[in-house]
Amino acid sequence: MKLRNQKIAAIVTEARSWLLESVISRVPHYEDAEDIVQDVLSQFTGSYDQIRDLETSSAWLYRATRNKISDFYRKRSRTIEGSHSRTQDDPNNGSFLLEEILADTEPTPERNHDLEFLEQRLEAAIESLPDLQREVFIWHEIEGLSFKEIGEITGEPQNTLLSRKRYAVLALREKLKDIYNK
Repeated sequence: MKLRNQKIAAIVTEARSWLLESVISRVPHYEDAEDIVQDVLSQFTGSYDQIRDLETSSAWLYRATRNKISDFYRKRSRTIEGSHSRTQDDPNNGSFLLEEILADTEPTPERNHDLEFLEQRLEAAIESLPDLQREVFIWHEIEGLSFKEIGEITGEPQNTLLSRKRYAVLALREKLKDIYNK
């Protein structure tokens, strides 16, 4: 048991710094990165008996971290400009949280018109995507399917699906950038 704990401690000590460095570049706040890494390392210690060696441990840690980052963003409100928070130095840096734009306020004719316009533009932009990109985007973002589930449906590798989704998002950003700039 003591040898097992020493191995776990050695892997955790070595992995913590590179995991934290990797996560910091992907989440808005250092504290969020620390929480994600802590969750992954805690999960790792509980799963160590199935993992056993350093090479497998690194792959497991990377996958688990990537999944935790995805979970983190699923739980947070999405933003219009791709920034997931405002900086503390500049609270009005031009990035608005979707919940702020679509805040729960009294419906007004102008607000209803704006929402209808936004919905129409978004639907048109999604419809203009190439078929394969559109399908992956809708399945993943709207229907909430994982890339693994989409892969089972289509028979396509997950990396292909990730690539299609990425191109769909880039195309949507380009098609809707005039809305962002208002």
